[in-house]
Amino acid sequence: MSAATLRSYQVTPSPLLQVGPESLSTLSDQVARLGTPCVLLVSDQGMAAAGWVANVQASLARQNTVALFLAPPGEPTVATVNAAAEAARALLQKQRCTVVGLGGGTALDIAKLVAAVAVAERPMDDYMMCAAPFSGRLPALMIPSTSGTGAEVTRTCVLTDSHGRKSWAWGDELRPDLALLDPALPVTLPPTLTATTGLDALVHAIEAATSQRTNAIAQSYALQAVRLIGEALPTAVAAPDNLQTRLQMQEAACLAGLAIDQCGTGLAHNIGHALGTVAHLPHAVAVALAMQATLAWSIAGAPIRYQPIADALHPGSSSTDLPELYAALLAAVDFAHARLPYSSPAPSAEALLDSMRSAENQPMLANNARVATPSDLAMLAHQVVALL
Repeated sequence: MSAATLRSYQVTPSPLLQVGPESLSTLSDQVARLGTPCVLLVSDQGMAAAGWVANVQASLARQNTVALFLAPPGEPTVATVNAAAEAARALLQKQRCTVVGLGGGTALDIAKLVAAVAVAERPMDDYMMCAAPFSGRLPALMIPSTSGTGAEVTRTCVLTDSHGRKSWAWGDELRPDLALLDPALPVTLPPTLTATTGLDALVHAIEAATSQRTNAIAQSYALQAVRLIGEALPTAVAAPDNLQTRLQMQEAACLAGLAIDQCGTGLAHNIGHALGTVAHLPHAVAVALAMQATLAWSIAGAPIRYQPIADALHPGSSSTDLPELYAALLAAVDFAHARLPYSSPAPSAEALLDSMRSAENQPMLANNARVATPSDLAMLAHQVVALL
């Protein structure tokens, strides 16, 4: 390779990670490291029903004043972030606080955004798609209860804007200070959510390792994530109390999150976000379906990029085996059952295509291993709709 074909890249630091059984028991000490007397705990109704919110509140209350914001059902919206930011600003009138996110990607994304938005008076709307830079942030600590988004380590948040479009925000201020990965938390996750969130992590790893912006360091994270998911996800679905596989999946999701934070996502996320906009599919279901519909096409245009993925998922396999390996994993975790609640009438291919082409989805489209032409996009939109 000539010097002219080489490129430079940056690797940004990870948050401090506390990983393994009983990690949650260190929460008070970890918050104390951040040096604030007050905590805004951001979580959701599911975590409250499972008893985790009460447990974490009690733990924090030994040393801190604690306020609680429970997100409404569904994925994050601009309105929800604005409401949570107002709660944080009310606390800040009295004392500086740390934001703790507890839950899946929704709760963590809201918590990360609140930590950045609450320090200024501007609404969340102003920061969408980097329209304005964040002006700082509060200390932030994330506790994931699922093994999918990797939100505990990324600088990106996905949320629905005021026009109903699935969009995003990005900034260094969105990277938390700390994350606790305790395998006890996802034990209460239903098998269907274990399956779909785990597939989300796999899609992250595949797209990060094959993207236009990939690099050797990010690939090391992504390929290890693929190995762990291939080994652990079917067991995590079938035997939810198995802490070993729960920990492997948490490590995998975190690694995949670190990978996409370095080099982004691709076509499956372009389509997944579009499906969120036009069909209101949950993110994990949408990206898993999008990968199923487009993987063979992407491989056909860039087979060398996918060879390490195939070998990581099933040693000795070639890139042309990867669609079959992915289909086998979907079957092993019963993805067909997991997606049943979302089998509403499919959008038209034209509506999906319009959203795939929209400004908020362009960065993902341009970053795919095989970059689609306009005619490719139309064909792929029809392939996705045929799966719905």
